[in-house]
Amino acid sequence: MATIITLEVDGISDKFEVPSISFGLNSSADVSNTTQEIDFSPINVSEFSFSIVSPLAETAEKLMIWITDHEIKGSAKFSISKESGKESPRVIELKDVCLTSYSENIDSDYASTNLSLVGREVNIGNGVKINQSKNR
Repeated sequence: MATIITLEVDGISDKFEVPSISFGLNSSADVSNTTQEIDFSPINVSEFSFSIVSPLAETAEKLMIWITDHEIKGSAKFSISKESGKESPRVIELKDVCLTSYSENIDSDYASTNLSLVGREVNIGNGVKINQSKNR
């Protein structure tokens, strides 16, 4: 059964279809001192990396302006659902969102745009909410 991923971003009217998305959480743990408790570093959320298929020209322009003007968008929401639609979608929401990477792949048969986003606050669902500015 196929997974359907869409993205909505404040200030951009198009709803993007996203073939796949990649992100991660990481932290380190200092286990070197046997006489002290284990010391964990704050949780960091990686960039959300993904591609979109051939956006409209005006949408591509909005994306380029977003990265070149260092705009901060209010939020971006990924909605992840199964094709059957029987389950509620998983929603991943980023707040205070920055576009950190924009690249285009164009050939005679296909065009796609690769993007990366980061957010100050990330809610990845299942009660997991990370405010990266409080991790410092």
